[in-house]
Amino acid sequence: MILSHLTIKNFRNFEGIELSLTNKNVVFGLNDIGKSNFLAAIRFLLDINVRRNGFVDSDFYNRNTDKEIEITLKIDISDFTNDDNKKIRTMMKGAIPSNEDYVFIQVKSVYNPDILIGEPDMFWGVNFNKLEAIPSTQTRYALDNFFNVVYIDSSIQLDNTFRRYSKEIFKKESSITQDEKKKLDKSIKDFNSSISKLGSIKSFETEILDEYKRFREEKNLKVSIQSEIEISNIHSKLTPYIQDDKSRNYPTSGDGRRKLLAYTLVTLENRKIEDKKINIFLIEELENHFHRSMQIALSYELFNDALFIYLFITTHSSLIVSQMDNVNLIKLYKECKVVGKSHVYVVPQEYKKMKQKLNQNLAEAIYADYVLLVEGPSEKVLFDRILADKCPKYESLGGYILEVDGINFKEYYSVLKALGISIIAKTDNDIQKVKSKDLYLLTGFNRCLGLIGKCVTLHMSGLDFNKYEYDSSYSVDIKKSNYDKARSIRKRLNDNQIFLSRVDLENDLFEVIPGVLNNLATNNGSKKSGVDYLQSAKLVNMIELCKDMTPYSINKIYSHEHFQCIRKLVELCNQ
Repeated sequence: MILSHLTIKNFRNFEGIELSLTNKNVVFGLNDIGKSNFLAAIRFLLDINVRRNGFVDSDFYNRNTDKEIEITLKIDISDFTNDDNKKIRTMMKGAIPSNEDYVFIQVKSVYNPDILIGEPDMFWGVNFNKLEAIPSTQTRYALDNFFNVVYIDSSIQLDNTFRRYSKEIFKKESSITQDEKKKLDKSIKDFNSSISKLGSIKSFETEILDEYKRFREEKNLKVSIQSEIEISNIHSKLTPYIQDDKSRNYPTSGDGRRKLLAYTLVTLENRKIEDKKINIFLIEELENHFHRSMQIALSYELFNDALFIYLFITTHSSLIVSQMDNVNLIKLYKECKVVGKSHVYVVPQEYKKMKQKLNQNLAEAIYADYVLLVEGPSEKVLFDRILADKCPKYESLGGYILEVDGINFKEYYSVLKALGISIIAKTDNDIQKVKSKDLYLLTGFNRCLGLIGKCVTLHMSGLDFNKYEYDSSYSVDIKKSNYDKARSIRKRLNDNQIFLSRVDLENDLFEVIPGVLNNLATNNGSKKSGVDYLQSAKLVNMIELCKDMTPYSINKIYSHEHFQCIRKLVELCNQ
C-alpha cells in the first residue's frame, strides 16, 4: 500500500489544498500555518474516535458553513503481494474491481445548523467522480475495522498512557493465572480489611455518623468506610517508575525520560495489532523535551523501524529527520491562502554514508523562504559578517545561508526548488583535468548550468598541465579569462540567481580589498600574499579578517559585482 495523494477542501485553514504523499511524510512550516490541522484532516478521515464527534462550525474554512468539507485520500494498491493491499481489497470487497491499482477514501460533511454539527459521510471507490457510500453501523464504518490511527501529540503524558495500556493488559483472560488470581484475591481482601480497621478511618466513620444524626436519628444505623480495590481496577493503582542502577525509583524523573517511556508504551501497544490492522502514525513535534542524542536515536527508529511504515510527522528539529530517506517533504506556507508543496526526497547513493550531515543541513534550510547556497564555512563567516551590517535580521525575514561543504550543490538545489523556496547559489570557478586526456572541464560553469537544467559540458584544451597545476598565477589567469569571455552565460546564470566566482572566494575578495588582505598577512607575521595567507587556513583566517572589518571594507564588498549574491539575499528578505 502506498499513500499517494491527499486533497483537503474547506477544512479549518485550508480552503483547498492538494498534495502528493508517500508512506513517510514530514510536514513542516511556520508556526500556526496548519501542520496540526493537516494531521487533523487525516484523523477525521481514518480515525473513528475523532470522526464520530462530527465537525463543529470552526472546522469549516473561515467558519463558512455554507460550503461542504471534503477530505480525500488516494491509495496505490497495485502490488498484489502486499499484505496491506490485501487488507484494502478485503475491506472494499464488492466496491472495487480486482484489477484496479488505485482506490479513494473520502469524508464529506454538510453543516446542520439545527444540531450545530456537520455529520460525516464516508465514501470510497475507484472513480473519484462516482464514489459510493461506505457501509456503516451507526457511527462505525467498514474501514474502521482495518485502519488504526495512532496520534501522538507533543504533550503526551506518561500516567494517562500507562493507565490505558495497563487496562488493556488486565482485560485479557490469560493476563492472570488461576493461582495468581487466588493469591491476589486473598492479598487484596486482607489489604482492604486492614485499611478499614485503621484508627483514622474508624474515627472518620464516627464523625460522619454523628453529623448524620443531626439530620436524622435512626436506631442501629452505622457508617462503614471500606477499601474496594479489586483485580478489575488494579490497573488504575499501578504507577511506572524509572529506576537507577541500584534499583532506586526516580518518582520525579525528567520530562524527557517520562515522555520516552510514554512513546515506548504506544509503540508496544500498536506492535501487537499491526497484523490485524493498518497502523497510521501521526506524530507532532516529537523533539520536545529531548536532548540532541535522544533526538538522533529517535530518528533512527522512526525512519528504520518497520512499525512506522505509514508515518506523518511534524517537526522543527533537523535532528529528528537526520536519518530520513525516501520520505515526502511537505512544506505548508501562506500566499493569499495556505497552500503547500511536496517533494519525495531520496538520499543519493553516493551520500548514504553522509546521510546525517546531508539531512541535517537540508532540514535547517527547508524552513527558510530564501536560501543562499555557498561552498563552505569561509563564505558563511564572511557573508554573515556583511549581513550583520546590511541586514542583521535576515534569518528572521526568511533568509538562510547553507554550506554545501563537499556535497554537490544539486542535491540541495533540487529539493529546495521543488518546495517553492527561492534559491541563490554562489560557487567557485573550478577547472578540472580529465585523466589521460589533454582536456579540462569547466567544472564551475557546468555545475551552475546543471542547476538550471542545461545539460551541457563546457571544456577547454591546450593548457600547460604542469604549469596549471603548480603555477597559481597561471591557473588564476586562465579562470579569469574564461570568466570574462562568458558574459552571455553569466547573464543567464545571474538571471536565475546563480553567481559564479571569477576565480574563488579568496581571489575575488583580493580584487575588492587587496590592501586589507595583505595587511592581515603582514600583521600576523606572514610573508605570504593576502590570498595565500587566507587559503593557508581558510576558516581561522577568515574569522580573523571579519573580526576587524571596517564599514569601508564591508561597503566595498557588498557593492562589488563579485558579491551580488549577498545583495540578492537582502533584496529578497526586504521585499
